[in-house]
Amino acid sequence: MSRLATEDRLAIGELLARAAWAYDEARLDVMEACFTEEAQMRLRIAGGDVIGPHDGRAAVLDLIRGAIESQDDQRRHVITNVFFESEEADRAVVVSNLTLLATVPEATTVVSAGLYRDTVVRTPDGWRFVDRFLSLDRAY
Repeated sequence: MSRLATEDRLAIGELLARAAWAYDEARLDVMEACFTEEAQMRLRIAGGDVIGPHDGRAAVLDLIRGAIESQDDQRRHVITNVFFESEEADRAVVVSNLTLLATVPEATTVVSAGLYRDTVVRTPDGWRFVDRFLSLDRAY
């Protein structure tokens, strides 16, 4: 297995954090920059059937936009336990845990938890998602 340079590993970690922040702040412009044009995203909720793939960056952004617009609370995506399942010079598979928090005026609660399995690629603009799979433990 090829090992990525420390700078690449840090940049990929920042990509994960940037995507989480962009969702929480409804910054679709920032989210768009996290994905390649040909990216895809799939979801599995509570062990159910896989939803998707949502093919292409526009379809991925439509999925995210719809989720954001359906929520009336403040979400926080907390990304932890990041590790590299595979590494190549220009491609890696990164696994991370998600803890999804929601805040309303009365309280902050854990809405769900899950696991991301992301394939990221090096582009001229930096590391980007080319495939994103989210398995949630329960519906959000």
